[in-house]
Amino acid sequence: MKIEQLCVNRLYGDVAGATTRGHKIAVKGGYIYQTFQGGYTLTPLGWSVVHKIENIIRDEMNAIDGQEILMPVVCTADLWQETGRYDAMSVLAKFKGQGGTDYVICPTHEEVVTDYARSVITSYRQLPFMLYQIQTKFRDELRVRAGLIRTREFIMKDGYSFHETQEDLEQYYQRCFDAYYRIFRRCGLKNFVDVMSSTGDMGGKVAHEFQLISEMGEDTLYICDCGFRANKELEDTDSTVCPKCGKQLNKVRGIEIGNIFQLGKKYTESMNMTYTAADGSEKTPIMGCYGIGVGRTMAAIIEESADDNGPVWNMETAPFAVEVIGLVDKENKTFELAEKIYTDLKHAGIEVLIDTRDNRAGEKFADADLIAAPIRLIVSTKNLEQNKIEVKYRVNNYDASKLPDTLDINNYVDTIKDLISKLSQH
Repeated sequence: MKIEQLCVNRLYGDVAGATTRGHKIAVKGGYIYQTFQGGYTLTPLGWSVVHKIENIIRDEMNAIDGQEILMPVVCTADLWQETGRYDAMSVLAKFKGQGGTDYVICPTHEEVVTDYARSVITSYRQLPFMLYQIQTKFRDELRVRAGLIRTREFIMKDGYSFHETQEDLEQYYQRCFDAYYRIFRRCGLKNFVDVMSSTGDMGGKVAHEFQLISEMGEDTLYICDCGFRANKELEDTDSTVCPKCGKQLNKVRGIEIGNIFQLGKKYTESMNMTYTAADGSEKTPIMGCYGIGVGRTMAAIIEESADDNGPVWNMETAPFAVEVIGLVDKENKTFELAEKIYTDLKHAGIEVLIDTRDNRAGEKFADADLIAAPIRLIVSTKNLEQNKIEVKYRVNNYDASKLPDTLDINNYVDTIKDLISKLSQH
């Protein structure tokens, strides 16, 4: 991709209305564009990052036997009336169709997935299973903030498991718990924790949130050195003492990036979902629920890793693995070599961006910081005289001093492949 053909608008200077560093950088870098308050268009850069986060999620959900489906964004009100949530959820957006049918824009899909599962499951032999989707949701929130951290429309991975016994649910819950740690680590997040949380409108008795510890977060967390961790809704906020060991609790802020619930039978019972057990009796499945805010995860990565110049992606989430920058020279030899490098890397299957605009070096480097390819190749007159290509890195998961700062002008493709492999392992 040539940088001038990249359909994004990078901004310079202050960003009006942005309240956090991550929000500012997401707008400045051209990752998101506000279509309405609480609703964003993901640009080619933003969608690339989100798509890569989705693929990490798919890898890990498939690894724990998840089956991907896609449910409709809108459903009829009768499903929500079955569970009693139609009149109970304040964020539920409702509308009436032309024929008079009442509809819901789903903020979550427990009712829809249970309706589907009850149409398929008849026998205990079909249990357990987990269905998941990655799809757009809408919540009619009263307020929004910080770009993708709190929006009205958002992309979410929601998964739902069905079980014969509580013990089986608990075993699968732990598998999903462990998968979430792998997902967030692969996304490059470091300072995140799991905390016990309230089940709220979801139902059930056991729930955990995955929170990125950040002063930009809107959630209050209570953490103890003994391992006790809870959110504000669960913990008695009048007490500053750990209920587990009696020590002083640490109070921090967090950005919720995922949650998991042991739902029990709230939805399967209210929606009359049953199966035939081994003894011939009719029984009700037990459910679990597992959510990840995909856009919010991207926002969390920026909040945690960005510096004043732009985001810092890892190799699994970066929109481009490599950016080639040709610096202006009178004879255009730098541009010729930059084009050759770009073509060679593209033919090698590497995601690469090229900048051969007739701009000053400082402007190109500022744009490169916002796009944040982990590997940056710089072609200048000075480099050409030495038959070298200069290499810069934008990474926080590897000691760049251990990586080469120049490449041979005649042998670089295999070296770059090796660099990508090294940076992908951390």
